[in-house]
Amino acid sequence: MEKLIVLACILFALLSGYTSASQPKSHHHKQELIEGDILLTRPLKKLISLKHRARREVTTQLIKRWSKSVVPYTIDSRLGKDARRAIRRAIREFHKHTCVEFIPRTNQKDYVYFKFDYGCYSPIGRQGGRQKLAVGEGCEYKGTIMHELMHALGFFHEHSRFDRDKYVKILWWNIEPNFLKNFESYSHGDVDTLDIPYDYNSLMHYENLAFSKNRHNTIEALDDASRQLGQLDSFSAADIKQLLKVYKCRSIDKDPLPAQPLRSKTSENEESGHEENKKTTVTKRDTANCKDTFPSSCKVFASNKGYCTYWKSFMEKQCPLSCGLCKKEVKRFSIWTAESYKNRQNGRHKN
Repeated sequence: MEKLIVLACILFALLSGYTSASQPKSHHHKQELIEGDILLTRPLKKLISLKHRARREVTTQLIKRWSKSVVPYTIDSRLGKDARRAIRRAIREFHKHTCVEFIPRTNQKDYVYFKFDYGCYSPIGRQGGRQKLAVGEGCEYKGTIMHELMHALGFFHEHSRFDRDKYVKILWWNIEPNFLKNFESYSHGDVDTLDIPYDYNSLMHYENLAFSKNRHNTIEALDDASRQLGQLDSFSAADIKQLLKVYKCRSIDKDPLPAQPLRSKTSENEESGHEENKKTTVTKRDTANCKDTFPSSCKVFASNKGYCTYWKSFMEKQCPLSCGLCKKEVKRFSIWTAESYKNRQNGRHKN
């Protein structure tokens, strides 16, 4: 019940433009996201402008790794127990499968700051000083945090590899016009030279419907259009292989390379009460009794173009009837949604 109240407060704050002290303050107009959850920095902007022409020594300078495979971190005091649990689980997966070590910060200059903010996003690689990794409402899942930590470690989305056109087809006509740039391909720096096959199952791959304007696929595998792309459960074996190579872990030749993503023996259901399956959190809901928590306010939200889509995780819980979202499966916050929110904030500040 407490979480429902918090979600409702966030919805009302968004509608009224009011930012309470208990919610993240908005500085979105000062930042720009690409591909949904990547914070656009000057080095990254330069790398993208080079497209496929970037030499390895240039990209290595632009995308910095963490020294000695150690990443200090701090956690925003406003993050709740679900977010903290997800962070612990995500870190545990890195420790289990790689030599990358996340340690609580003492006095280190460079570190990751898990910040309570809207959406889920991170810059690519080590930035120097304190760098923000956003953990918003709906992002409190192990796989989502792992995905953002991969960005912080210097890894990109799989679909933007320079050789991706040999493996996937981009259905440009199904993509929201404002997000066409999110499907460009470019050099990934030293990762390009790892000789690891294209990975449809990667934790870093776009899902088939990412940024769709009509609920049709925006990206499909060339060998099988029905193949499911991406997942937010855990590492694929190829994800681990990349981590082991880039961070020069000694176990590099011992790790197998199966086709499917690896999964922990302990299910998410055991500790959090959530049952995870791919990108969906399944909750028991009686669709016959589907109703809005705040009927009059929900009608206003539903009439405000984009809210039912951009804030789907909230609207499914609070306004399912008004948004036509009465169903048993409730999807978690999409990691691509943060960019949509920031774009709307940018529009507000310009007006």
